[in-house]
Amino acid sequence: MPGSQVTAAVEDALSDPVRIAAARRLLSEVSGPAAYDRLSGLAARLVGAGHAKVTLFTDEDLVVGGHGLPPGVVGGPALLTGPLSAMVVASGSPLVVPDARADDRTAGLPAVTAGQVGAYLGSPLTTAAGHVVGVLALYDPEPRPWTGDEAELLRQLASSVVAELELAAARAAVTSSSRRLDVALEASSVGIWEVDLRRGEMDWDERSAAIFGHEGAMRLPMDLLMSEYVHPDDRKSAGQIMQEAIDARAQYTIELRVLRRGGGIRWIVCRGRVLSDADGEPERIIGTVLDVTDARDQATSQLVAVQRTAAIAAVAAEVANATGIGQLAEITLRGAEVLGAVSGGVAVNEPDGATARLYLGQRIVDTFDAGYEAAEGLLIELDDRLPTQYTARTGEWVLLATAEEGVVRFPAMAGVSEALGLRALAALPLVVEGRVLGSFVAYWTTDHTFDADELRLLEGLTAQIAVSISRLRADAARDSAVRAMTQANQRLSLLAEAGRVLSSTLDIGEQLQRLASLVVPRLGDWCWIVTTDEHGRLQESASAHRDPGRDEQVAAYVRMMLQAVTPESAPKVVFRTGQPLVIPSLTPERMAVSLTDPDARAALLALAPSSAAAVPLTIRGQTVGVLCLLNGAERGAHPPADVETAVEVGRRAGMALHHARLYGQQRALADALQRSMLTEPPRIPDCEIVVRYVPAAAGAEIGGDWYDAFRQSTGTTVLAIGDVVGHDTRAAAAMGQVRSLLRGISFSSGGSPAGVLTELDRALDGLGVHTMATALVAHLEPGDGGEMLLRWSSAGHPAPVLLDASGGTRLLDGTTADLLLGVDPDSDREDRTAVLRPGTTVLLYTDGLVERRDRDIDAGTDELLRVLGECAGLPLDQACDRVLRRMFLPDAEDDVAVLAVRLT
Repeated sequence: MPGSQVTAAVEDALSDPVRIAAARRLLSEVSGPAAYDRLSGLAARLVGAGHAKVTLFTDEDLVVGGHGLPPGVVGGPALLTGPLSAMVVASGSPLVVPDARADDRTAGLPAVTAGQVGAYLGSPLTTAAGHVVGVLALYDPEPRPWTGDEAELLRQLASSVVAELELAAARAAVTSSSRRLDVALEASSVGIWEVDLRRGEMDWDERSAAIFGHEGAMRLPMDLLMSEYVHPDDRKSAGQIMQEAIDARAQYTIELRVLRRGGGIRWIVCRGRVLSDADGEPERIIGTVLDVTDARDQATSQLVAVQRTAAIAAVAAEVANATGIGQLAEITLRGAEVLGAVSGGVAVNEPDGATARLYLGQRIVDTFDAGYEAAEGLLIELDDRLPTQYTARTGEWVLLATAEEGVVRFPAMAGVSEALGLRALAALPLVVEGRVLGSFVAYWTTDHTFDADELRLLEGLTAQIAVSISRLRADAARDSAVRAMTQANQRLSLLAEAGRVLSSTLDIGEQLQRLASLVVPRLGDWCWIVTTDEHGRLQESASAHRDPGRDEQVAAYVRMMLQAVTPESAPKVVFRTGQPLVIPSLTPERMAVSLTDPDARAALLALAPSSAAAVPLTIRGQTVGVLCLLNGAERGAHPPADVETAVEVGRRAGMALHHARLYGQQRALADALQRSMLTEPPRIPDCEIVVRYVPAAAGAEIGGDWYDAFRQSTGTTVLAIGDVVGHDTRAAAAMGQVRSLLRGISFSSGGSPAGVLTELDRALDGLGVHTMATALVAHLEPGDGGEMLLRWSSAGHPAPVLLDASGGTRLLDGTTADLLLGVDPDSDREDRTAVLRPGTTVLLYTDGLVERRDRDIDAGTDELLRVLGECAGLPLDQACDRVLRRMFLPDAEDDVAVLAVRLT
């Protein structure tokens, strides 16, 4: 949209008089920035933004709270950032700007050109009536992406801001209504009192205390009330009536004489209602008292009018404490009955503005026989056919004294009046701060005259009902926002935990089993995960049940399922479409379509699922597995939010599964390459040679460890072992080159170990094999009397270990070894020798056997000497296996190669 059109749209929205009136209503009750500082600060912390603010728009913008704002901003206009928030008000929808400088809508705004805003996320503050009264916004000076979860979180927090604003307005309305009620009570001299049955104490308000000759509200013990203030002739009957009401948890009315402080007797009418605690035990009595001494000689009708005023006041007090609209409707029924009506109720407008939910007293519900519960309400259209709908829509009073008058004004009343025997009706609007929330209605079965006193009572009761509905709505909106925010945080926490679980290991089976245990029971009562093998066949990968005792039952069912699935089964459908499959009602007929085997269906029925949701595990549009969540009847169908979370879990699992498979393939290839170059040792007379190679633990890379044994062209037996620096496929490839060069040089030259290493070092340099490696080359040379001479040379490699026939061990040549291969091809190298007697064992090894994170190489070498000494007398292959078991840990990060020679 061109800039001029944007400006016009903003001005139109901001100048809308209805919207401005709604904003002013809420702004007038803003008592301070604390609540809005807290909510904006919460939004900034959850999303990681530097700045947040809450702005209300009347005919000008005003910042009422914020986070990270300069001093003096709160309480004044938004200045530079105001135009951005105005765009949110104009559209009535969120504004998401990852890079404000690159966005045509915002690039020229002062806040952007000044460098204050580089990224902006704003959500409108929309009232229940649909008016946009302000903006909750986050912004940072540098560009940043805004995720869908962050935008949704801001929208939910914006609802909390609106709930706080509405609650402040409702509190003000409650205060105003309470004052009006006090005026009415003052005018009628009705006092209010309350008895605490557990403490045995009574509280009087000022009017109650005045009746008994006291000034100001006061508290007194119940036994003192009876002994000093109730006339002796009335004490027994008054005490009996009160006790019967307590026992029955009921209402009561007493007319009795009381003794005033300072002398004198007054007649009073006292009405009370017994209230119970959560266990049904009587806890309190609330009631009213009226001095009727001067009215006893007046007409009965006048007394009844005063009593009705007191009763309405008691009903209004209960209305103010109602905890739900259904309960509120039942309380208003008693108010209608006080006025002589047979029934009554309330109609509460729905957010769509076209319908209302009608809550009627139980007598009318029974007569209608409409098949609904009074606490749930009946949804009606506000089409003016009946007075209730008309009043709820227009906000106008409707007083119908006769059925004929009702039929004339509302023809649809004819059928209702005839069916219910109604003759008169009063419908009053429920209004708070100029906003119509619904209507209150009372019904009579006789023609009725509405006098001024009755209209005053109706108006006061209706005002209190309206305030209570406004409060209940604000409380519900706030609770809903908190629940939504909590659920969003729980979903984000689950996704973050899924990421940690899937990245904690590269073992596919362990990954998926941990994932299954994570999503149960958060997203389902039980689950299974299937993937495909290299031939595209379905295979069981993981399963879990919220009851660990049924895990094996689930696993057995999944094995049976994979043998009996049809094209309409969940795994087949999801693999074929790549889309989630949600089955709200998993009936036996649906099971029969999915499974061909009766035993598999029986196994599924034994697990008692009532609903299922299957989502794909995907990577780059390809489905590599299926996660299916199942619920029992108690939990019910999967809500959309849980399905969306499961889909996101599937994306993460698909990526992790793909990476684990790639790693497995690469590791298998490198392992095969390395093992292909580790050949079996030759058979040599009077010697036994045993070799071992153990790769590092899963998750570590392939290394460059190797061994070799062969005969030179001169017939001399050559032993070699080495370790190329590095842990990857390049190290394994370099190992192959080093090993092959050593073999060729040694065989063709017939040189000594030191000479072979020198030529090997020069060959690596000359051929451009850029690697470093440790290596040890040894010759076995015949000696006298069955002895043999071991001649060796080391290029930075651990020295050989010798085990004699008696069990003694020692490290051969403890001096410093020569330089590694690949450091200096011209370095001098020397041979060392040792005499080997029959029964002697020589162990060559790579450093992974003796060096690891929890010990240095010296401590590891000492441990090797001790363990090898315990192997005296064992066959050579068993000795090698024992050394590896004792020295090589399951979580080792380095490969190990071992070459052992024993003179026989």
